[in-house]
This record gives sequence, structure tokens and C-alpha cells, in this order.
Amino acid sequence: MVEAFYPPDKCSIGQLIFLTLVYAKILYESSGLIANGSELLLLFPSVAGLVGSIVLPILGAVPDGVMVLFSGLGPDAQSQVSVGVGALAGSTVMLLTLPWFIAIYFGRVNIGEDGCADYKSGPLQGSCFRQGVTYQVGLQKTAKIMMASTVLFLIIQMPATSEENATVGMSPADATTKQAKDEGIWAQVGTAACVIAFFAYLGYCFYDANEDKCLAKVIEGIQKKEISIGAALKFVKDTSNPENPEKGQELSAPDMQRFKKIIRPFFAMYDQDGNGYLDISEFKNLLISLGERPTKKTEQMLQEGKAGVMNSPFSDCDCINRKKSAPTDSLEEASDDQTHTFDQVVKFLYSYLQQEKLAQVENMDYNPRYMPKYEDDEEEEEMPEDLSELSPEQQLLRVGLRATWMMGLGTILVLIFSDPMVDVLSEWGTRMNISPFYISFLLAPMASNASELLSAYCYAQKRSQKSITTALSTLVGAACMNNTFCLAIFLALCAWKKLAWQFTAETLAIVVIQWVIGALTVCKKTQTLANAWLIILCYPGCLFIVWFFENIVGWD
Repeated sequence: MVEAFYPPDKCSIGQLIFLTLVYAKILYESSGLIANGSELLLLFPSVAGLVGSIVLPILGAVPDGVMVLFSGLGPDAQSQVSVGVGALAGSTVMLLTLPWFIAIYFGRVNIGEDGCADYKSGPLQGSCFRQGVTYQVGLQKTAKIMMASTVLFLIIQMPATSEENATVGMSPADATTKQAKDEGIWAQVGTAACVIAFFAYLGYCFYDANEDKCLAKVIEGIQKKEISIGAALKFVKDTSNPENPEKGQELSAPDMQRFKKIIRPFFAMYDQDGNGYLDISEFKNLLISLGERPTKKTEQMLQEGKAGVMNSPFSDCDCINRKKSAPTDSLEEASDDQTHTFDQVVKFLYSYLQQEKLAQVENMDYNPRYMPKYEDDEEEEEMPEDLSELSPEQQLLRVGLRATWMMGLGTILVLIFSDPMVDVLSEWGTRMNISPFYISFLLAPMASNASELLSAYCYAQKRSQKSITTALSTLVGAACMNNTFCLAIFLALCAWKKLAWQFTAETLAIVVIQWVIGALTVCKKTQTLANAWLIILCYPGCLFIVWFFENIVGWD
């Protein structure tokens, strides 16, 4: 029988190195085709939310999932499956360490006195404790999900540990057979749990990507002069979190984000010079457009903010960039250099809604104009240059065809070359007399996830809170996919092929590393360069944990 690929066990060292490089290059390019092709679908407005929240995460996990699958399909599955474990562990740990370090190192800026990264600061100064990045709160929520998803490993690990203790004294072959048989039901339960968690995570991603569609409709109505500023602000007030009904109480973080998305177009209307600030005259125009001419109460609220009075709308703003001055008797007497940032305006308007009756503005006459781009605005996807001269209909047709063939070809190549890659990695372990786990841990992620390194670098170079959040969220999301999608494939193999789960040390290492990085993300909104060095040490640290518990403690 003629084999499609040359058997690795018949290769010389030079031939084995050559095959390893060729297969790794093909898998790297195919992963890039899948990623780039799926990103092109973001150019379709009607499916952009679906693509970004569901398609991209699934296709990103395909290379690792396929490698896990083929590691358990061979004749010696119980031995070769170590390659799959190494690919799964290596992918998860590599994504949470190397690209994470790159994102912080190349995206770091000076840290201000408030402990947050100052993205408008000059050249880097100070030690590694005074340089870093600050991300948005959404990353912390995703990190909590990642940490919670590691519980899925315990569904199979706990009964596996119990079975190992029960088979002490038996021959290795008999112990493995009995363990695989007794663990079968738990492998099925774990598979079901992973599938449920996988779809739940996709549902969360889809909801998170599309929860502000109603806000987009409101903004669209404003641009068409169908909705007034007063009506839009009333919408936010009426649909805000019911847990915050009391007067003067702060909005929750999600509701404040919704509020900001509604206010931003209004803010831009009166930010005449597009510098991201409103001076007093521009701020007065904003208030007047609300249908409320500045009253004594309004003036008092503004003056309290200027004087830094406790609990005033402006006194506790995160971004204060104005000159301090003594309170004045009216808005007319305020100096023109008093400026208010977007965050300050948002806080004042919310307080205004809480303390003053909002009047409806029926006949607002204005011409929508270009809205300047602020730091946390979404970045638009760019049309490929070679398609920029075509009509919109032709562009979408070409983009659809290009995305289809790129994703299709990439997926086919992954399916074809993952199996021989597993054989090559297994052969390296045999010849070097070490577990294939260590080989696949180091080499497999470099082939299937190397594009993440470049992606992290590109996002980091933008040096903004939004870009850093996007880069790190992608990495945490990939770990969540490995904990659900790839683990589901693995446990299904264990149940189908009757494989024993003998990866206690590997499981511990995967869970510990995710909890270390997850806890660091949840507990701190700003990560310094010193934290980055700690994170990069987790990569070799994972290997040390596996080696220590296998060779010193004696775990499997």
C-alpha cells in the first residue's frame, strides 16, 4: 500500500527536520488563510457581529482542534494522544504568555500619577514599574469566564485521579484498560458539559457584540433628524439598569458605556474644533439644544465642578483636563479656557437628568457633520486596496469569494497536514526519548498560532486602550475556546476510543497558568512591564510544573 506521506520512522535526522519544517510552514500558512479570510467577512455589515463573535473564534480554534483530533485516531492512540495534550496545553499557555508579553512590551506607555497608563504621554520614562498598559473593564469579564471554564477539566480529572488510586498494583496495561473503561461515562459527561459551555460562550460573545444595536438605531435616527437629543437621553434614562433608580446614584459600568455611545454624536456636534473638549460656550450650546436654558441650578452644578466640590458631577471625573479657577456667579462670567472632556460631559448630563426634568426638543435644526474619532471608538475595517475602485456591490461580491476560498483552502490544508504533523512530533519524542508532550507543547503552537504573535504586535503599536483591550481579549477568548471546543474534542475521543485520562500534571499546569494570568487581569486594570516579565516566565514555568510533578512527585 502506497502511503500519502513518507513515514517519519523511516527518515534520517535531516529528513525528519525537513518534514517538520515543511509541515509547520504549511500549517502556519493555512492558519493565516483561515484567519485572514474570516476577517474579510467583517466587511459585510449585515453579518459583521455574527462573524466577529462566532465565526472568528471557531475558525481560530480549528487548527488546534484538528491536531487534537488526529492525535487520538492512530493505531497507538493512547501513546500518541500526548501530542494532542501538548498541542492543547502549548496553544493555551503560549497564547496567554508570548503574545501577551509582546502586547505589553510594544504597547507600553508611561503610567500617570493615578496609576493608569497615560496614552498621551511623551517618551518612555522611569522603571519597568512605571511603564505599562491599561485595558477596558470588558477584558476582566472575559478573564473571569476563562478562569471559570477551567472547571471543565475537573470533570474528567477528579474521577481519573480516583481510578488511578484504585488501580495501584496492577500492570500498566491492565490499569490503563480498567481506567479507560471506568472513565468512559465521565468522558461523555465532560464532552456534553464542554459542548454546552462552548455554545454558551458563543451566545455570550454574540450578545456582547450586538447588545448596542438599539443604540445604533437611536444614533441613526438622530442623524436623520428623526430623534432629538432630549428623546435620546430620555431613552437612556428609561432603559438604564433598574438597580440604579435612585436619584444621584451612579450608573453601572455597562449602562455608562451605553450612555456614552448615545452622547458621543451630540458631543461631536458641538466640539467645533474636533479637539475632544467642550469649552463653556460649546457646553452652553449643548445644554440649550436639550431644551433647557442654563438655570441657577445648572450654573450651580457647573460651578461646583470647577471648584472641585465633593460629589459634584465633575469633581470625581476620571479625565480632568482643565484649569482650576474660583467659582463665578454665572456661566457668562466663566473664562473661555474652561474646557470639559467627554467623560466630564457625560457625568454632568447624567446628573442633570437625575436632578432636572428633561424637556423634549421637538424642532432641533442642525446639519450632521463629520464626527471626530475619539480614543475608544470602534475601528472600521478597511477594504483591500485592489478592490477600492470597484462599486460597493462588486466589492462585496469579490470579498465574499475571496473569503470563501481563503477559509476553504486553509481548512483543507489543516485537515490534510495535521495528521502527518502529529506523526512527526511523536517520532521526535521517540528518538529523543522524551514525552511527545514536550515536543508538541513547544512546536505545535508555533505552527498553528504564530499569527497571534504578529497580531499582538500590530495592535500594540497603536498604543491605545482600545487596541490593547482588543489584543488581550483575543488571547483570552482563544483560551476559552481551547477550554471548551478543543477539550470537547479531546473528551469525545476518550469516550469513543476508550482512552484513559493520564494527564494529571499537564492538567494542573494548564489550570494554574490560566488562573495566575486570569487573576492578574481581574485584580489589576493596569499591567506594568514588570507584570509582563512575570507573565512570560509562566511559559517555561508550565513545562517545569509538568516535569516536576511527573518526575519528582511521580504523577502521570
